[in-house]
Amino acid sequence: MPVKPFLKRTPLYPPLRAVREAFRTKSATELAERRDARSTAAILRRLIRPGDNGVDIGAHKGDILREFLRLSPTGSHVAAEPIPHLAEQLAVAFPTVAVHHAAASDTPGVLPFHVVTEAPAFSGLVPRLDLPPDAAVTRIEVPVVRLDDLVPADRPVRIIKIDVEGAELGVLRGATGLLSRWRPWVLFEHGSAAAAYGTRTADIVGELARHGLRVWHLGAWLEGKPPLSDEAFVAAVAAGDHWNFLAGPVN
Repeated sequence: MPVKPFLKRTPLYPPLRAVREAFRTKSATELAERRDARSTAAILRRLIRPGDNGVDIGAHKGDILREFLRLSPTGSHVAAEPIPHLAEQLAVAFPTVAVHHAAASDTPGVLPFHVVTEAPAFSGLVPRLDLPPDAAVTRIEVPVVRLDDLVPADRPVRIIKIDVEGAELGVLRGATGLLSRWRPWVLFEHGSAAAAYGTRTADIVGELARHGLRVWHLGAWLEGKPPLSDEAFVAAVAAGDHWNFLAGPVN
């Protein structure tokens, strides 16, 4: 029996196609992540000046916080990280930073937090809807703080980074005073994870617009292009090609 016809009749062929498609998807995601990491580094170099103050929400292992300190070593920086051992590590690694073991949102208190054991970066106040059914998730209790309470009102803030796996709307709503007062630049992640919180991309648009902030693709801002229209931002998130964005004042 010829080899090719045999292979086409076996049930192995469709799974092979699926494997190839999964590989292409993973590769595209990795390329996009590398693209965004390069763009983020370039944006930070352009925006942060000596003496500027930054806020890192969802600091994780401190990659962005490290850049804050490198570019503005004398700045008064603040970080929040809800996973206990990561918060402890950050406090040791960055002794000049005010590191808080907390999640950020719009209502202070104590809430359950779901730690994804094998992928801590996917942890959140609400479990992501796309987690595998067999994912190991540990539920802990964490303090929840508002940025308006975390950062002194008289401290200018140049930049905020938000990476909270879908909870970004609550972070923004808990920072209304800070955002209106200083109109800082906001590096934020927003994508499908927000669905678990019932957040629509239009909600993010509206919250940022309240404070005179518009949204760019990272690369577009670096190229000097105008901000996205509200419709273009919603479409970009829906397409899934971008999940890291920059918001800031137009003038």
